[in-house]
Amino acid sequence: MNEKEFLEIVRMHQDKVYRHAFYLLKNSEDAKDITQETFIKAWQYRKKIRRETVHSWLLKVAQNLCFNQLKKRKFQVHLSEEDGETLENLLNTHSYKSNPSPDEIAIKQELKQLVHRAIDELPPNMRSIIVMRELEEMSYKEIAEVVNQPVNSVKSTVFRARKKLREILNRLMEV
Repeated sequence: MNEKEFLEIVRMHQDKVYRHAFYLLKNSEDAKDITQETFIKAWQYRKKIRRETVHSWLLKVAQNLCFNQLKKRKFQVHLSEEDGETLENLLNTHSYKSNPSPDEIAIKQELKQLVHRAIDELPPNMRSIIVMRELEEMSYKEIAEVVNQPVNSVKSTVFRARKKLREILNRLMEV
């Protein structure tokens, strides 16, 4: 793979790698660092990377780097108010009509916050898989390649994660 091909891969995948790292680490600076480290590793392995699996490979590298970072921290950073703006751009939620009312805007904002809080409460491995499935819209097969698990294990994790998210959201909505 030459430099031009590599730069095209970076251009095509850096936003997805960043989003994935951001959802795992919940810190934009750390996510940027992980994204950069991921592409440094990609450059080092550029002769071995296959174009048809590059997306899965990049997410797997980013995920491993994120998990290593989380292990070093031994705790998870919670979203701060300043991260809210970035999260707005990351969520792919249904948009309201072009001129939403203040009530609609407030409801949408509140729902996003609840979803973020619920996702934050998931264990990192479960959070990673649910983000790939629901937000990145990856297939079960693609996720299985990233996490190096059988497809049925991924399906099971998605099922358990959705169930846990429902429980968490129900609890948060009662408050």
